[in-house]
Amino acid sequence: MLTYRSPAVDTAALGDRLARARLTGEFADVDLSGLDDLDVAEDVRDAALRRLGWTQVGYALVGTHPAVARTLRLDVPVVAPLMRETILEGSSPLRLPRGVLGASVGLAFVLGRSFPFSGEELLTARNASEACLACRIDLHLLGRRTMSPPLLDERSATADLGLDVAHVAGPWIEGWAATDLAATEASLAINGHAVARGHGSDVMGDPFTAVAWLARRLAERGSGLSAGDLVSIGGSTGLAQVLPGQTLSARFGDLGTASLDLR
Repeated sequence: MLTYRSPAVDTAALGDRLARARLTGEFADVDLSGLDDLDVAEDVRDAALRRLGWTQVGYALVGTHPAVARTLRLDVPVVAPLMRETILEGSSPLRLPRGVLGASVGLAFVLGRSFPFSGEELLTARNASEACLACRIDLHLLGRRTMSPPLLDERSATADLGLDVAHVAGPWIEGWAATDLAATEASLAINGHAVARGHGSDVMGDPFTAVAWLARRLAERGSGLSAGDLVSIGGSTGLAQVLPGQTLSARFGDLGTASLDLR
């Protein structure tokens, strides 16, 4: 009995077109619906990142909030390489590209050591918290570079640069290690009006559970977390639609704020 296999995917060509769309802020005329598996999707994503020539500084998770996972039709979170060029410091405005899906408020951690440190270390939330050195608020924008397929899944979302658009880095949080981050409220305001709220626990039950999940996922893919890696764990507020001309304000309890003007 013959087994059908789809034609080989030209990952370099797809990656090149996605990279050009990322730079121009326009849609790429590519179809990501025919990707056989996650390996091929990662090859397309990595080809786009090589074409961009950007620098990876960590990882960003998408779909750790259950409402976001349902909206994006993700069975498990998507892992995106976090690139230095997507992190916005200060108060510079952002020209909103086409295909933006929304904004959310979460946290980003810096790893102080490898996690796991050894083959014997358990990948638990507690051990993840001990591996983290610093924490800051993360105002995260998600978006697409192509509209095909119309409905996302893990493969197409991964290939489309993990849906990662931009991160507004809030100030480093003092005393974060002594704070119950799971119980802390996160909120997103647009033009001064709160539009979304949540808690740290809305990300997989606990922010550090997301870090531990990422470490396990990377281990399955033959990689891991290293000292200095920045990990954006996904939004606690779900996704809020955003438009040009708006000012976004993120808050995570009394731990700090981050803001962004959209153009």
